[in-house]
Amino acid sequence: MGRKKKNRGANRNTRQKGDNEVTVRRTERKTYEEAEKKNETFEKYYKDQNIISDEAEWKKFMEVNATILPTAFRITGSRRHAFELRDLMKREHIPKLIQIQLEIDQKSEPIKPLPWYPNELGWQHSASRMTIKKDPIFQTFHRWLVAETEVGNISRQEAVSMIPPLLLDVKPNHWVLDMCAAPGSKTAQIIEAIHANDAQEIGIPSGIVIANDSDSKRSYMLVHQTKRLRSPCLLVTNHDAQHFPNIHLKKSSPPVQFDRILVDVPCSGDGTMRKNLTIWSNWNIGNAIGLHPTQVNILLRGAQLAKEGGRLVYSTCSLNPLENEAVVAEVLRRSRGNLILVDVNDRLPELRKVPGMTSWKVMSKEGSWVSSLDDINPKYRKKYAKSLWMPPDVEKLNLTRCIRIYPHLQDTGGFFIAVFEKIGIIKDVSVLDDTTSNDENGGENSITESVDNVEADSTTIKYECNDDVNDIEEMNQDDSVSTKRPSITNQSIKGSHKRIRTNESTTTFKSNCENEEEKPKGKQTGEVFIFLGSDNEDIPLIREFYGLSEDFKTDQLLVRSENEKNKILYLVSDSVKQVLSATDVHKLRLVNTGIKIFTRQDTNEPVKCPFRFNAEGMYTVYPYLSNKRVINFGLKEVRILLSEPTPLFDQFDEKIREQLESFEIGCIVAYIDPSQEEEIVFRTKVPIVLPIWRAHKSLNLLYRKEDRK
Repeated sequence: MGRKKKNRGANRNTRQKGDNEVTVRRTERKTYEEAEKKNETFEKYYKDQNIISDEAEWKKFMEVNATILPTAFRITGSRRHAFELRDLMKREHIPKLIQIQLEIDQKSEPIKPLPWYPNELGWQHSASRMTIKKDPIFQTFHRWLVAETEVGNISRQEAVSMIPPLLLDVKPNHWVLDMCAAPGSKTAQIIEAIHANDAQEIGIPSGIVIANDSDSKRSYMLVHQTKRLRSPCLLVTNHDAQHFPNIHLKKSSPPVQFDRILVDVPCSGDGTMRKNLTIWSNWNIGNAIGLHPTQVNILLRGAQLAKEGGRLVYSTCSLNPLENEAVVAEVLRRSRGNLILVDVNDRLPELRKVPGMTSWKVMSKEGSWVSSLDDINPKYRKKYAKSLWMPPDVEKLNLTRCIRIYPHLQDTGGFFIAVFEKIGIIKDVSVLDDTTSNDENGGENSITESVDNVEADSTTIKYECNDDVNDIEEMNQDDSVSTKRPSITNQSIKGSHKRIRTNESTTTFKSNCENEEEKPKGKQTGEVFIFLGSDNEDIPLIREFYGLSEDFKTDQLLVRSENEKNKILYLVSDSVKQVLSATDVHKLRLVNTGIKIFTRQDTNEPVKCPFRFNAEGMYTVYPYLSNKRVINFGLKEVRILLSEPTPLFDQFDEKIREQLESFEIGCIVAYIDPSQEEEIVFRTKVPIVLPIWRAHKSLNLLYRKEDRK
């Protein structure tokens, strides 16, 4: 007899009992409150480091560390209705939340604005994210929070994670590089800053955000997180940050240098103890020792890529001086005076913080304090960088300009931030002296070389301070998404990308991965970028049909498929186009760029222009439209649109019906001015524009269900 086949469909966690199947649940993980939160090695290490000298304050620090992290979120500041959304929340949700908090726990603080976040657009609630998600009393607020998050009006993000982008001081014309960007909450803040003038100005900002991450799968997570903001100024790449390539826009031009660079490096993450239970049980000094050289190399590469007068912000969610001040000190030394720390104490005055440390010690992996590299067992000496130890000129480095955030100061996670300004050219740092690395030749590791010899006691990871991964989990109902950042030397980014010139009317950039398994599973985008040339036959058709003004740059439209003829047209900014047209763009591992503007509509009806507007790019393209395909709708018409999928013309008043009948079959745009409505329903005074497919006798609102909410 053949071997009996297993029941592949059976649940592994079930057993048979007679005719009934009884589910056997795995032992549930302990909640944060139930778990033991104690690590003597952690306490000894940081107490001996003297990060907090006062005994009473130390006790408070440890007490707060053992409590669960509050929920924080921010309202997207670049949206024209940001203040209206804030006021709506304050009017309809905040009073109820305060009342709930008083009823269930009078000792806990109710929801309140973060005092240091501009314009009351950042908020914090003492209830944990899981409590808000699971507890029925928060159901209405949670439903609103998720809905607004899905459409990009709100981002849930740990409070301290919001600080680096604020100190980066991004302007709409800046070229910005986010070196270790995934999963993307800080990137989203940077994009908001690039679009800060959107409410006042017509046009696409001249700035650009290049969001990079070393891990391929996380790069696609980054796309998911940032696409809610619908920015044509974003370009996502997939590189080891230590070796981010030079980009030459023209053959004879110098490499691109950036106005602003965010260096949010992989770290041991012990500032996240309030939400990561594994830190309590697994903390050890080996992670910081192993990560230090990688952190130095990433920051050095960032310093090289910054322009003179440009700003870099270095950040970690670690408390360890070996990952913080020691990294800053080494990079300052190797920059030879061409990089300085900026005093930002006058920024965010309501933020409680302490200065950076000017004295620290190094503990061996065996747990003993060592005063120099010579005290390390020769067998393990190669694993210790010389730059871990405090430099002799530490007082001259102005390390007190760094910022340390401790959990007990304002009920947050732990964090470290250093703000730099580049004041001169930083040459090849590999030719400097040998006080950083400890290789056999006594030479310093070049930032253009691999750091394969970096080791940590556990997998080299970055613990995320951001809560945006949780947003993605809720939106996708997928709790399998990891909140850890894999090693910066992750092998998933192998493969080459080639630039292929096909003809005068198109330019193609195509991914040629040698190993198909390296690509993320499922639907992929961004592998091919083809710009439409001026002689493309679809351009004049679209321009004439919709009355597009000449100010709309059709040479910034591209497609992402070689298989179908112009199925979806994406728009990128001029700055993104410059990068995609660079002479050495083949060096870039391109993941994603552009927002959907036009989609070819499949229809059996005869149509002059098959291209319809895409909701994602509607507000970007609307200022360039004539009134040729625009109709004014009021509350009554909007209700009809939302009442059923394809309302008939006959359901509208005679005046509207006549206008609808006058349009040719194809896409039209409904313009709604809420300020003209007597009934307060829209909850906004900002004009609304809706893409609609005008069929033979009916309409179809071209919005996803999520956006219709």
